Amino acid sequence: MTVATRALRVATSLSLGLAAAAAGQSEPSASADQADGQPVAAVNPTPYTPAAEKRGRTHYLRHCQICHGFDGRALENIDFEATDLTDPERWRFGTSDGELFRSTKFGAGLDMPPFEAELDDEEVWDLVHYLRSIGPEEYRPAAQPEPASPPAADDREENRP
Repeated sequence: MTVATRALRVATSLSLGLAAAAAGQSEPSASADQADGQPVAAVNPTPYTPAAEKRGRTHYLRHCQICHGFDGRALENIDFEATDLTDPERWRFGTSDGELFRSTKFGAGLDMPPFEAELDDEEVWDLVHYLRSIGPEEYRPAAQPEPASPPAADDREENRP
């Protein structure tokens, strides 16, 4: 290989690296700065129910699985290092419900984008329930009873004396 060929390869590698860095997020977003000043509940205000967890899983599969993997272990995407969501010991931006909410809604660090445009607050809280459900037992939410639904019109007719 000639010196010119080597120089061309090095220059190409450098330019591709710089282009990739420019395309990525080079500093925390304005949303992340705003997040620091906005109060967020420390504990999830949305009651945990299996339905809330299921809704959270749906949001996870739509928005999070591409980086964190189908099971949350972040083993599927080798292009960058995402956090293993099944291991709270590796969460870099906190483990409380409020910290999970803040990281999801406003982004965290250089790699976690904000999802405030894609998910409303209730959807983010449902996602927090799902994230808790895939981690260790001690981090899982305590099940709360589903709210009772009123009887259907047909049921009321059958129960009349």
